[in-house]
Amino acid sequence: MAVNFKDEVLVRIFAILAVVIVPVAALLVYRTVDIAVVRQAEFKEMGQERFRVVTVQAERGNIYSHNDNLLATSVPYFSLHFDPYVSSPRDYYDNIDSLALLLSRHIDARHTPGAWRDSLLMMRDSVSGVANHYFKLKESVSYSELARIRKFPIFNQGRMGGGLIVEKRAARKRPFGWLARRTIGYSKEGGARVGLEGAFDEALAGESGKQEMFNMGNGIWLPTDNLAIVEPTSGANVYTTLDVNIQDITENALENGVRRHRAEWGAAIVMDVKTGAIRAMANLGAVNASRNRYAEQYNYAISRSNEPGSTFKLATMMALLEDGHVDLDSEVDIENGSKTFYDLTMEDSSPASKGWRIISVRDAFEQSSNVGMAKLVDSLYRDNEFSERLKDFHLDAESGIELEGERAPFINDTSRAEFSGISKAWMAIGYESRLTPLQMLTFYNAVANGGRMMKPYLVTDIRRSGRVIEEYKPTVIDKRIAQPETIEKLQSLLEGVVDRGTAKRLKTDQYRFAGKTGTSQQNYGQSNRKKKYQASFAGYFPAENPTYSIIVVVKDPTAGAYYGGEVAGPIFREIADNIYNSMIEVHEPLNQGPRPVLYADELPNRDAGYLPELATVLRYVNVGIDSLPGSELAQVTAEGERVALSAINPAGQKFPNVRGMRLRDALYVLENEGYTVHPRGVGRVVNMRWQSDGRGQRGKDVELILR
Repeated sequence: MAVNFKDEVLVRIFAILAVVIVPVAALLVYRTVDIAVVRQAEFKEMGQERFRVVTVQAERGNIYSHNDNLLATSVPYFSLHFDPYVSSPRDYYDNIDSLALLLSRHIDARHTPGAWRDSLLMMRDSVSGVANHYFKLKESVSYSELARIRKFPIFNQGRMGGGLIVEKRAARKRPFGWLARRTIGYSKEGGARVGLEGAFDEALAGESGKQEMFNMGNGIWLPTDNLAIVEPTSGANVYTTLDVNIQDITENALENGVRRHRAEWGAAIVMDVKTGAIRAMANLGAVNASRNRYAEQYNYAISRSNEPGSTFKLATMMALLEDGHVDLDSEVDIENGSKTFYDLTMEDSSPASKGWRIISVRDAFEQSSNVGMAKLVDSLYRDNEFSERLKDFHLDAESGIELEGERAPFINDTSRAEFSGISKAWMAIGYESRLTPLQMLTFYNAVANGGRMMKPYLVTDIRRSGRVIEEYKPTVIDKRIAQPETIEKLQSLLEGVVDRGTAKRLKTDQYRFAGKTGTSQQNYGQSNRKKKYQASFAGYFPAENPTYSIIVVVKDPTAGAYYGGEVAGPIFREIADNIYNSMIEVHEPLNQGPRPVLYADELPNRDAGYLPELATVLRYVNVGIDSLPGSELAQVTAEGERVALSAINPAGQKFPNVRGMRLRDALYVLENEGYTVHPRGVGRVVNMRWQSDGRGQRGKDVELILR
């Protein structure tokens, strides 16, 4: 039987394939079983040594001001390393001279091109025989620098072709430098979290990703191109209530004040009256007392509570008025400014009160009489009534600001067994209680806001990719902390402090503001030590329709003065002045109201110029015009209470007459006729002097006298 040649060839091919493939397949099966089963632990350990997955931090979100200025952002920078064994030998040695020159110019100019060339040769031709795939080139390279470096010879072939290894990092930057430094704060990985950066760390941080890394040896790990690894999600942006301009005004004024009085520290806060939004929060502490240098390193505004002194008298008056114990015209005997309560004598600081006896409650508050306030509370309240009334005003509650570290307030409880007999009197003038500047301002802001107490807040919303994911709206703590008539009287008292009382030197004619001075001795229990004081001023402006409330607290001023009206008050005024000057909405527009009207004896006469402009000006000032001539230039003639415009054509005259014209119109006429003009003075042309052409005739040069 004949054998089919084609079938014979196929049989031989299958036989050959069987001889080759079957052993290979068997080997693969063996290796698979060996790796996956027999030596699984060994290879797993080897893989862990060569590969690992690390956490990749997401790009941190930004922090913005109320007016969309960037307060904090993450700026990328890059670390550059080089693997000299990636590029082919030919490409490497052909381009080594050019690369060395560029590295000398842009990476490290301390090394000459020749020195760089020697380094590149050494990198490639390792004398140790051990290949190094991770040579350090430069740290902290900006994005623009990186873009330029990536164009260098060899590097322009990318990481896989040229060996340039780029590792991205991020540094937190504040475009406005030290502005609101402590309020913005910081968040350190595994460390402290402060300010807005700390309070909103989770939102700003985003979600971390995963990155597979390969061990290059010698402890060097490089990222792989594994696309299955999780990408990080960028952090959200935080939008604050801070106003960059007001913050700058507040910090400058506070620094001027604490430096002038060489204080231990100072704090100032500006709050929007209607909403409770914080527009500025400044804190300055002495870092070098001998050089009078200050920096914002601690948030005294929320974290330092002290006995406030006389600014607390506003709460005392609120209690007295709300309980119906007194009215503003009620009288109190201040006993020449000195009164002994049990075994302790209290004195007024105002020299004027030393000769006073019977005064009104209004005068006692406006002149900040300690004796007057203390006697009223001591005689009119029993047991713990006064303490409980103060708590009704939320003076024992934290403000609830978003920042960490707020110090809880303290209001002495006069019902305790260890209660001192002098406590009520001393509480009335701001002792035996402790509040932070922000807590005290929250109370003053409620009075400015007609009795509605608002929660202070620093953040308006959180956004991701332009979409609001969380919003923070103004929050009312108490719709009415006191009766409307009580609030009205308190506002009158605060205005009186500035008009007639302890802050009358701060009064300005530009606008009206209201407030209260405060001075408290901080170490009164330590008789053998030098006295330390705290000066403060709290208030709001404009008094008629409050927009902003402000508190200024200065601890231990040691130069010039220590009273609140002399230390904190001027800082308040400087802040309020500069904010008021920038508040366009409170200033009357210069062009508001009726247009000016000219009287008959003030009407223009014999003026001349470009007709459309003359007509526009006359109509604006309500001057009647009989008719408009059909000409380009015109002259004005007064006729009773109206004016007439008559056509003129100076160019048609043998010697153009431009008297009455402004210089611009006169130049237009004369220069078009070929004259050279020499003006003298400003205003309108009142006379013309023609220069001779040398033959006794008028030449082409003319002098214009303007007045």
